[in-house]
Amino acid sequence: MMETLVTFLLTGSLIQGVLCGFNINLPKRVEALKGSCVFIPCTFDIDQQYKDDLTDSAKRMWFKDGGSTAVFNSSRPKTRPLKGEIFGTATQKNCTTRIDNVRQSHNGSYYFRLEANGKLQYNYTEPTHSQVQIGVLGSPPKPTLSVFQDQQKVRKEVEVIEGSSVSLRCSTKIFCPSRPPSLTWSSSLIESVTGQQYQSQTDIISDLNFTVSHRHHGVTFTCTATHQLQKQITKQESRLLSVQYAPKNTSVRINPAGLVLEGRSVTLSCSSDANPAVKYTWYRDTERPLNPVQTGPNLTINNTDPTHSGRYYCTAENKHGTQNSSVLLDVQYAPKNTSLSAFPSSSVMRGNPVTLSCSSDANPAVNLHLVQRH
Repeated sequence: MMETLVTFLLTGSLIQGVLCGFNINLPKRVEALKGSCVFIPCTFDIDQQYKDDLTDSAKRMWFKDGGSTAVFNSSRPKTRPLKGEIFGTATQKNCTTRIDNVRQSHNGSYYFRLEANGKLQYNYTEPTHSQVQIGVLGSPPKPTLSVFQDQQKVRKEVEVIEGSSVSLRCSTKIFCPSRPPSLTWSSSLIESVTGQQYQSQTDIISDLNFTVSHRHHGVTFTCTATHQLQKQITKQESRLLSVQYAPKNTSVRINPAGLVLEGRSVTLSCSSDANPAVKYTWYRDTERPLNPVQTGPNLTINNTDPTHSGRYYCTAENKHGTQNSSVLLDVQYAPKNTSLSAFPSSSVMRGNPVTLSCSSDANPAVNLHLVQRH
């Protein structure tokens, strides 16, 4: 792992110095984390006339802010203000350096010096050559959290759609490869969430992949980066997931509940779970074809009468779909239009049968009693 990292650091994102004679390749700036370590990727070259003077015993040194005293020396890597390790050998022209236990005082600009046999003693300083600026951070930054829908990055204000494949990607910078940070996921859902974690040369990355459903609407997902310094330091970043979905759990209720008596007022209320909000439309089964009776979540009928009885349908609709629900309204009323008839209706001879019929309009059905009066 360490060899792979050093190879990357030597070949990636380097600033080339002068293209003849003494050259050096190193970044203009590297960021370090206080209490951690930092890598300075670096390679150098020398003028060909000194090639026989370059041996592995050559001293590779770093100087700070134009000073004349070395702050790092490859021959004594643990005795200078900067303690760490320089990689490879001088004959490999490698000056990649790791600095351990970074402190705030390590902020500054550094240049490289080579001291070898004979006349090979050279400062790679400005203005001819590049220097590296070490910027020390007092605390680690927050991790970066991005949302992808069907492999396309989603802007922060854009909502995801139910049924789509969603990936939450969290990443944080590796300051010290020997002590990389770790990433963990949490959410406001009850169940635990675990991401797929992998490591690039410069970052730790964790992907949380799932098919989004309506139950993810309004759920906060949090990524926590834990850095192992002198003590554990955690940084978090969160995203609130907004999911668009078609109406679900559409239902209708009658208020007041119980018996609906003639002459009273009654309100039918429709509700639905959806995002974005739905449009409610009411229909009656006595209408053929079904024509809208009213729009809105509530349908109020004042001074009810028997003609209001019937099944009422509520349709909840948004741009993602529709869902229906219905309720039967049964208006109850006292008997009316009660009548009595006899068959045959003309005079009846004594001893002959006669049928008396009583009818009444009522809801619920009435009990009829025949009373004989003398």
